Amino acid sequence: MVWYSEQRFRKRRKGIWLGLLGLVVGLAAWWVSVPWTPEALFRERCSTCHELRTARVCTFAPELRPAIVETMRRVHGADKVITDHEARVIARYLEESLTCP
Repeated sequence: MVWYSEQRFRKRRKGIWLGLLGLVVGLAAWWVSVPWTPEALFRERCSTCHELRTARVCTFAPELRPAIVETMRRVHGADKVITDHEARVIARYLEESLTCP
């Protein structure tokens, strides 16, 4: 009696390859969806909850803009969408790099 047949080995190998392919496709989908710039992170995370109003943000002095991010996280529940690290990146972007009309 053969304990491990060639056919069973091929099925298992095929399953492993399909699993790896699924993993690669999943990683590729994640890689494409990640915002790679502070501006993209700001647009993606903040637009999850509301319409972006860059002109409104520009009415605040640059040094006050990080407080908007903290208020959104602390008072309005954005901490469920924006991590601590992302909040620091967004706050720095709003303070230092946001281009106002």
